[in-house]
Amino acid sequence: MAAVKVDTERKPGSQVVLSVEVDADQVSRSIDQAYSRLAPRVRIAGFRPGKAPRPMIEREIGWPALRQEALDLILATAYNSALDEAGLDPIDVPRVEVQQFDRGQPMKFTATVSIKPEITLKDYKDIQVPRPQTEIGDNDVDEAVERLRNRYAELHAVERPVQLGDFLTVDTHIVKSGAVLIGESQTDAQLEVDKERLIAGLADGLIGQAQGETRDIRLTLPADYPKKDLAGSDVVFRITVKSIKERRLPPPDELPQLMAPSETGPDTPARQTLEELRHDIREELQDAASRGDEQRFENDVLKALDERMEVEVPEALIEREVNRRVRELEVRLEEQGLKMERYLQYTNTSLDVLQAEQRPQAVQKVRLELALETVAEREGLTVSDAEVEEAVANALAEEDHTGHQHGDLRTADPVRAYFRHQLLMRKTIDFLSAAASPESSDTSDRMEPPSAAKELESAGKSASRGERQAKGKKER
Repeated sequence: MAAVKVDTERKPGSQVVLSVEVDADQVSRSIDQAYSRLAPRVRIAGFRPGKAPRPMIEREIGWPALRQEALDLILATAYNSALDEAGLDPIDVPRVEVQQFDRGQPMKFTATVSIKPEITLKDYKDIQVPRPQTEIGDNDVDEAVERLRNRYAELHAVERPVQLGDFLTVDTHIVKSGAVLIGESQTDAQLEVDKERLIAGLADGLIGQAQGETRDIRLTLPADYPKKDLAGSDVVFRITVKSIKERRLPPPDELPQLMAPSETGPDTPARQTLEELRHDIREELQDAASRGDEQRFENDVLKALDERMEVEVPEALIEREVNRRVRELEVRLEEQGLKMERYLQYTNTSLDVLQAEQRPQAVQKVRLELALETVAEREGLTVSDAEVEEAVANALAEEDHTGHQHGDLRTADPVRAYFRHQLLMRKTIDFLSAAASPESSDTSDRMEPPSAAKELESAGKSASRGERQAKGKKER
């Protein structure tokens, strides 16, 4: 490590400016090392590579190139030494400015870094949050049965005028100011007569229309109509009904036989009666309701925790979380075969606008992560290596990797750091939840974390990057 002199200056936003000075002897050694690396590459007539007099070789190299090589050699070491001297653990890449670097002179530079902010967290052990208790009733089961009946409904052609709920095959044209709009016509379009899904007034205009009939239906297009130049316009929908089909629902007692084996589970015996089906539905709805109750409970606990914290969130952490969210969206789009550039065109937005939209949630996420990390530190909550091993193994077991990839991922420091942070966040939430409600339920066998904990997944990723930076600090 290089011996350095360091002065620190705290700035708003959890930033610190390090003013660093490295003595002239270390500068000279870095220049000599740079020369030793570059000299063998120089070809001078009459001399073997690197054997010409140094002044000749240095003239060929040029001081700018030699200086830059020497800077590259000394800067990372000097920066790491300055961090150790100042006792800082940065959370982002530094902004470095070199003020002085020359022969026979000490090196002087500044490095501006973001650090974890100072957090004021009031007592959180007195948080008391009521735990919701949702009970599933007969009406809930009835509604679920109706949803199943709709799923297995069949369409049958009818010889009558259009009614609400019918499925139509139609030819459509949009007429504006007496002219049919080019590019807005459709042939053999499928249409459900549903007031909630269709443009306001269109379903009412179709009711009573006969097969083969053409109607002009006057409407005002909504302000969010996909074609911006038509949004809010008064137009006529010219619609010809070519076929009418109605949905016919199966009798409830036929549902058990209609359901595919995959819907009941491979180990579940075939249902014989509607009552057995209703019993299973009630249990599934109750399980889902209980998970929802737990989600709401934990979200309320975390909200109460956030209200007890005062912190100035560093911009570096906010930007990191915003970028993570945007990258996550980009991955989801690519899985659907859509590039980000095309998505931005379709949504008539820009990357800057998208990032600005993500900012409020990013700020809240970072605040929550900082609060939970503070609680974990105060309470001495830790995650063992065995717990990390188990979490990594379980996650990899769900992925379709080769054995070689498994080995690489299982031992990769970023992967282990991510899971360690995830588990620590989970433990901290469980700790707070247990204190917030005397009748806290056992969460050890929960199939998946509640929504607030899912939202914390990015916090784990952020922390994993932070740990990598702290570790990589010595490698820069």
